Amino acid sequence: MTQSTRDLENTFARAWTLLRKNPVILVPGIVAGALQTVAGIALQAVSDELVLLSLLIVIALAISLAQMAYVTGMSGAAWRHEQTSLADGWSALAHRWAAVAGAVLFLLAAGFCASVLAPATFGVSLVAYAVFFIYTVAAVVIGERPPIAAVVQSAATALANFVPTVAVVALIAVIAGLGGWLGSLAGRISDAGGWLVTGLLQQVIIAYSSLVIAGEYLKLTRPSGES
Repeated sequence: MTQSTRDLENTFARAWTLLRKNPVILVPGIVAGALQTVAGIALQAVSDELVLLSLLIVIALAISLAQMAYVTGMSGAAWRHEQTSLADGWSALAHRWAAVAGAVLFLLAAGFCASVLAPATFGVSLVAYAVFFIYTVAAVVIGERPPIAAVVQSAATALANFVPTVAVVALIAVIAGLGGWLGSLAGRISDAGGWLVTGLLQQVIIAYSSLVIAGEYLKLTRPSGES
């Protein structure tokens, strides 16, 4: 299924409405941030810097995987039923965590390759990576596809709807940049205030972006006969 510019505008507007109706979508990100902070404090006793770094990376990856599954599951439920709860996120995490882990490992490898190729391609490899793999986690969690099938579906969906997908990536990047700027501005006024504003804005951006991507995925992969 392809879409018009109006369809894309409706996705962004509807995603914001769903977020306002379901602020509970912010909770997994807030919890994830708190867990990473606690883990960092708890591991300060580790004297070996290499061991410490390895542990922090593993913990951050595990928490990020859980957050992605949780928030994507809640986003899909919000689009389908107008409302969501933490139970929707838990169901997604419990049933799809292994598939999400497999997909993320592939995305990490692909992202590394895109980064290596970036200087030679003037950044085109990074843009292609962001565009063609944007629907992967949604395909795993919402579409319940295996990791490689999810990657293939994401790439095929993005290719069939190239301009709208580029617009989604670009607008999410702009929103993230604006959030970072506002956090930096708050930080000039107060260190603690800047930290809180940045953290909250980051979770709002993650939740909103997840809703946008989930909405686009559901629209673009819907059989042409469905309304």
